[in-house]
Amino acid sequence: MREHDQGRDDVTEAFDEVVRLMIRHLADHGTLTELAAVEGTSQPSRSQLVQRLERQGLVRRVKDPHDGRASLIALSDAGRTPVATRLRDRRDRLAELLGTLSPEDDASLRLAMNVARPIIQRLIETARRSDKQAGS
Repeated sequence: MREHDQGRDDVTEAFDEVVRLMIRHLADHGTLTELAAVEGTSQPSRSQLVQRLERQGLVRRVKDPHDGRASLIALSDAGRTPVATRLRDRRDRLAELLGTLSPEDDASLRLAMNVARPIIQRLIETARRSDKQAGS
């Protein structure tokens, strides 16, 4: 494999990791209010969407162990398959787009991702620790 191709794979993997980490952090559980805030939609709109996804068996509601009045929305096993497919499709499309970059832009993006990736990982870890502390 040429160095240029390996660099492109590294960037694609970095983008993919960021998306996977964020989805894992946000999609494993969340209240309707949190999901609406993340998506920038109203809670009633998000509620209707969750109801449709529940009927399709893609998500399920679980009791929030920290707030008896609230339910968390979690992906079902059936819901994980389309998410995985979308992630794979997104990764394939990103790899295709990265192939159109000039060598200079490709090198700049690789450098930026090498700097940004550990910072994003630390931010996600900070968010996880914060979530655990809030739940304690």
